[in-house]
Amino acid sequence: MPTYRFPSAPDAYFEDFLQKSERIRNERLAAAIPKSLIEPRVARGLLGFAVSWTLYIGAIVSMSFAPYWPLYLPLLMVAGLGGWGLHCIAHDCGHNSFSRSRWFNIAIGHVSLLPLIYPFHAWRHAHNMHHTHTNNLELDTDWRPIPAALYDRMPRWEKMIYHGTRTWAFWGGTINYWRVSGFRPSFFPKKEMRRDVRRSILFVAAVCAGYFPVLVYYTGATGFLLYFVGPWLATHAWFSATTLMHHSSRDVPYLTSEHWTRNASRLLLTTDYAYPRWLLFLTHNISIHTAHHVAPVVPFYNLTQAQAALKRAYPGMIREREVKIRHLWHILRRCHFYDTASGFYMDFSRAHVPPQERRTVKELPQIVGAGS
Repeated sequence: MPTYRFPSAPDAYFEDFLQKSERIRNERLAAAIPKSLIEPRVARGLLGFAVSWTLYIGAIVSMSFAPYWPLYLPLLMVAGLGGWGLHCIAHDCGHNSFSRSRWFNIAIGHVSLLPLIYPFHAWRHAHNMHHTHTNNLELDTDWRPIPAALYDRMPRWEKMIYHGTRTWAFWGGTINYWRVSGFRPSFFPKKEMRRDVRRSILFVAAVCAGYFPVLVYYTGATGFLLYFVGPWLATHAWFSATTLMHHSSRDVPYLTSEHWTRNASRLLLTTDYAYPRWLLFLTHNISIHTAHHVAPVVPFYNLTQAQAALKRAYPGMIREREVKIRHLWHILRRCHFYDTASGFYMDFSRAHVPPQERRTVKELPQIVGAGS
């Protein structure tokens, strides 16, 4: 694996980040979280599972009775929210924080990802690669920016996908990851991973073979598009927006292996968004993401307490913001390429961003040191 000498011209802001990273390099971050918060409560997890299935199925059934087509769009968004909530349940299953039973986690995980027809083990293994290499320029699997020079050498089709999923078609970002790794056992480096993925593919294929013909028979092609494809796209829109906002910001660097450290990837490189309580409940605390990266074994319903413990132990280190549409809009306008000079982002115009602009843009938070 080559080591790239990026950034080539690090500024004071990048150096400041490296100092913060070094200060926590040898910390046992997860030790700040009480062990009692790691213990799963299966009944509470199943409640979340039931709520999300109810939301998903309820919205689809409501569409079948909707008297006017303008009602379809809000109902599709609700169905997508239910599907996204189910993904968040599968997320806990993938980290074995849903229950102490590995097989129960696998079963619930497979069922929870059916609205996305996402083979559970394919998602699980790819997601764990993201956790292992968060914001590593060479190894992360999620929303990793590329240098403009590499973009210039890409085939036209790949350029279109990259450009679209970073701008107007951001909702398709996770569809692209599904396309690349969801049904390709060869994507995964280990034999046991490939075996797992094949089993998940067989499960998804069997369910689709039974469900899709019945759906088309009773509702026609229009019903298939409205009752499956629409919610599938809406779920991916929630999926893409949430993960993009967690891991993209103009003042957050991507790091080569030379500069990357595990603790910095867990504590300093994720942006958490303060959702309204109802949305926090329906998305199973997915926006409380730093605590999850520090300790993935914490069940979703304990993340609020885990986050509070981390904030007490590492004051000023966790990036938190109110959720606003303009934050997503800013990412779509500004965070496109990896800037090989600064280590941060540049947009498609390829203009370098001065450090003072990264610091003073009002929409962006600061990464501040402990105690500051």
